[in-house]
Amino acid sequence: MSKKTILVTGGAGYIGSLTAKELLDNNFQVVVVDNLYSGHRQAVDSRASLEIADVGDPGAMDKIFQKYRIDAVIDFAAYLAVGESMEDPKKYLQNNDENFISLLDSMKKQGVNLIIKSSTASTYGNPEKESDFPLKETYQESYMPQASALLPGVWDGKNVEGEDFFEVIIKYYQDKCKSRPELQLNEEEISKLRIPTSIYGLTKLLDEIILNKYNQSSGIDWISLRYFNVCGASLDGEMGEAKPKPTTLMTLAIWNLIGKLDTLSVFGNDYPTNDGTGVRDYIHPLDLATGHVAALRYLLDGNKSAIFNLGTGTGNTVFEVIKAVEEASGKEVKYEFKPRRSGDPAISYCDPTKAKEILDWQAKYDLDDMAETAWKWHSQHPDGYDKK
Repeated sequence: MSKKTILVTGGAGYIGSLTAKELLDNNFQVVVVDNLYSGHRQAVDSRASLEIADVGDPGAMDKIFQKYRIDAVIDFAAYLAVGESMEDPKKYLQNNDENFISLLDSMKKQGVNLIIKSSTASTYGNPEKESDFPLKETYQESYMPQASALLPGVWDGKNVEGEDFFEVIIKYYQDKCKSRPELQLNEEEISKLRIPTSIYGLTKLLDEIILNKYNQSSGIDWISLRYFNVCGASLDGEMGEAKPKPTTLMTLAIWNLIGKLDTLSVFGNDYPTNDGTGVRDYIHPLDLATGHVAALRYLLDGNKSAIFNLGTGTGNTVFEVIKAVEEASGKEVKYEFKPRRSGDPAISYCDPTKAKEILDWQAKYDLDDMAETAWKWHSQHPDGYDKK
């Protein structure tokens, strides 16, 4: 049987590059498409074909689809800084949604009908009831808020938040898709989009809605993988997160130890948790990589579209993450307490049962593994891929 060829968009990025490597190790052929805006050429495995192009450029994407016989797409191409999404929402709507529609149009045109979408826990917003946890994939089906949970942001130079912010976002999208009735949002979909607290989370939930529309109109089958807080690096410490402005707790703790951050800010020490700090579900990128391969096999076997959580299903506090970093490095993290951030839930963790039962996938790396591999990567590559 001939090897299947997988197109990995954003495959020069943190999770995309590790997933591309996992695909290659599992006997798939891989074509990486990346504009190298935030990805790194050095992160792309030499066994993969690299095409430097923008996912939102239909001409370039059509040529790539014609050059290679693509069997399925795994899409990592997105902006993902929550704070920036609130300050520059149009940038996020254009890249995460409009460019995604352009990619799906290219797939449809070229007869490629399988896609796995990188998604996020941010699609769950900020659930407030204890009974909402662990978070299940059906959460958005049962919760239909009347007003948007969007935190304060900026639109056309004006400060906006909540429903006012939400309405300009929805109008922007509906206007962009004016000539595409099949992509217009109905009331139920609009209600669901009120759940996320950030524009980033909203764009990712909107992508899942868009995927469903393409499934109905064009027969494209899809999987959305909602991952939780990602930290860690390859086991050999040669591939890892290389963002100029990281936001992940573990990376920032390590940056403090390698002299790139004076003091780590801990937001809130008065949460109703065992040590007063927030609890999150942390997941190793190598577990995400195997999750994408499991999802790909599921789609290639002819199964129907679905959404899966990828997490460990257990939470760790901020202090537990700091302790794991200190044990991995043998150094002490310098931190200071700051007030709680608006919109930060005390606890957030997922139920990964669906992925275990249907994809036969579960996380195998724990917090100590994440800290050890992340420390190895960052301490040996303080400037990421640029210098060793």
